[in-house]
Amino acid sequence: MNSQSNSKDLVGKGSWRVRLAVFLGGGLFISLGDRVHINYGILTQNDHSFFGQAWWVVPTFGVVSVVLLEGWRALRRYYDEAPAEPSLRRLLWSALLFQAAYASSGPFDAWGPWLAVILTLLWLPRITFGFTRARLTLCLLLALLGPLGEALQAATGIFSYDHPDWGPVPSWLFPIYLHGALVVPELEAFFARNATRRAA
Repeated sequence: MNSQSNSKDLVGKGSWRVRLAVFLGGGLFISLGDRVHINYGILTQNDHSFFGQAWWVVPTFGVVSVVLLEGWRALRRYYDEAPAEPSLRRLLWSALLFQAAYASSGPFDAWGPWLAVILTLLWLPRITFGFTRARLTLCLLLALLGPLGEALQAATGIFSYDHPDWGPVPSWLFPIYLHGALVVPELEAFFARNATRRAA
């Protein structure tokens, strides 16, 4: 493996603080998209005990956030790729684009497959800029496993989409996960910069 791949672990080995921050921050951040869906009446949950939202939403997205971060690090090592350069601006921009894609499914839910096409086309220049095999793999895996996981959850009756057009889920869900995956490399780099500053 090259020297870049052997660089210091960006998140920090055994860092429970980082994982806790990702769990809480990721859970709350991603749950904002669900709130948009609820407000627009396209998502119905079986519980509203957490400020009008199901209590399990934030912890579920929190676990997903931690798993994504660890999965990304594993993919990067597998492909022997260097970490992203730390940039708060890129992290904020990537997070904003993800939430914009997520929020667009509220007012434009009725567009169905057309919205899915539009969001996918908007994702293409994002994945092209700074392309790596690990990033593409993470995006494709998340776009496949994310909707599949939601379909399995919907089958239990804990929530349902009101206008699904791809089994129990809407087709625009797939590209939302594509956009969400691109936040992860920037998040890893953000924690790397902080770890480096503490070690200095």
